[in-house]
Amino acid sequence: MKLNRISFFVFILMIAVASHGLHAQSVHEITLNVDTKNADPAKTCYFTVEKTTTVLNNTPANFTIFAQVGDNIIWKGLSSTEPNTPVRIRAIKYISGPRIFSSDVIKGNEMTRATVIRGGKTPYKYQLQFNVGSNTNTYTIEPKIQIEE
Repeated sequence: MKLNRISFFVFILMIAVASHGLHAQSVHEITLNVDTKNADPAKTCYFTVEKTTTVLNNTPANFTIFAQVGDNIIWKGLSSTEPNTPVRIRAIKYISGPRIFSSDVIKGNEMTRATVIRGGKTPYKYQLQFNVGSNTNTYTIEPKIQIEE
């Protein structure tokens, strides 16, 4: 009888851990939409996200999403005015708040990805660096991510 109770407790504990793990494994796809015809594209860009991502603020100067530990975040760039002009994310650089990723600098590519490894009470503020087309100028914006502890 005692063994059955222990087995039952272990079974319930495994279900609880698995349920929590399933909940915390969301993917947040953030698309940086850039007016590539504008002389200063960093001032006219905006973000879009999938329906499953909670957006707390949505202005270029104060874009903040909500994520949890274990979530994956993917950044992509897209021209909002010239479909054939590439927008490349060059880097995601830590500025302030809890360091939620495993590195202070995440090198960019076609699809830049990072996994949230820890939370904090204040938003994670980062610098997103990008360039447009064949232009070598690097533009920056400073969005945020709020993590639930």
